Amino acid sequence: MRKFIEWGGAVGTAIALTGCSLLGAGGPTRGGSTGPPVVLTQDTQPSALLAVLSGPGSGAGLSGLVAATARSREDLAIMQSGAPSATVLSSSSPAPPSTVVPGMPLAPGAGETSYLAAQYASRLKHWHGEVAVGQRAEAAKVHQALSAWLTGLGLQTRLAKLAEPRGPGPEGSLAAESAVAADALAGLEEESGNVFGRHRVVLLYTDDLASRPPTGELAGDTVLVVTSYLPTAAAASAAQANLLAAGAAQAAVIGPEVTAAQFAALVSTDLGQGGMQEHVSAPVLFANNGAVLNAVAVAQLAALLPRLREAKVTAVVNGFASTTGNALGNYALSYRRAAAVAAFFEAHGIPAGSLINVGHGASDLVAPGSSGLNRRVTVVIEGPAG
Repeated sequence: MRKFIEWGGAVGTAIALTGCSLLGAGGPTRGGSTGPPVVLTQDTQPSALLAVLSGPGSGAGLSGLVAATARSREDLAIMQSGAPSATVLSSSSPAPPSTVVPGMPLAPGAGETSYLAAQYASRLKHWHGEVAVGQRAEAAKVHQALSAWLTGLGLQTRLAKLAEPRGPGPEGSLAAESAVAADALAGLEEESGNVFGRHRVVLLYTDDLASRPPTGELAGDTVLVVTSYLPTAAAASAAQANLLAAGAAQAAVIGPEVTAAQFAALVSTDLGQGGMQEHVSAPVLFANNGAVLNAVAVAQLAALLPRLREAKVTAVVNGFASTTGNALGNYALSYRRAAAVAAFFEAHGIPAGSLINVGHGASDLVAPGSSGLNRRVTVVIEGPAG
């Protein structure tokens, strides 16, 4: 986030700070050499990260994920499904600390000489350097505060002590874990007020994808289902459709082919929606009720291959459908379209582990519901762009 703050004076100037806001930086007053001290602090939105596990095995790697994605003002909750469910951990990360830097030099008044103007320019340049140093100090404080918070959680030890599930049963199903997540999020909202908005990510660790959560149970959440095996496209698309029907804003099923770094990137960016989106020359479109790439689509997707071959890149392949047909069929169709694009990328050397397929059904329409423009796939690429 870039914020521009402008001070008045005979010589107007502005500074741009990335990821920080300025507090207590009022306009300068006449008669002094500097304005009031400037307080630097990160501009962060409250967020929630909730994980539901069935046992210690399903929690492997969760402590590393929490460490990799930790942010200020985050409510973290980890639950174990069962009858009844149990709270493994509930904690809030610290608010971002602040750093104070000296006030901005005041501009010379009317009738300034060239000497005064040069002196002011020198002082202003030095002050910008002090702000840059302050930003780095503030970022270091944030890192230290989060590190201390993570250490105090003792998450790895807590997860290792989880009881083993009593065996296959409904307590570890998709529906059961969704219910646990919904109850826990309702508790967080009651304690904190409705402050999270759409910044809520739910992780469900289950291998039972068949059951369906009730409609509206996961209103507005980003839901990632983590399995210990690679599910079939049909099973993944059906589970995703059920989660979206339950009210999830976004949903994806992730198997062991996704690396820890890619998983962390998805959690941090809420399934890639906040990342840099790579646009092809025109939308990749499909025939009605079809999921077969045509020659135009192939040419459009080929243009993305160089970007996808860069190191540490993850692509979220989003499939969509028009409103013709029923909701469940449209979810499955949109997933097949995403899978067709992913298959093209894999056939051209892109690792399957760097591709996440998401079917959105007949949502996010870009034209009237039955229009062919809605039968499309978009690709969102996350990574160290050049």
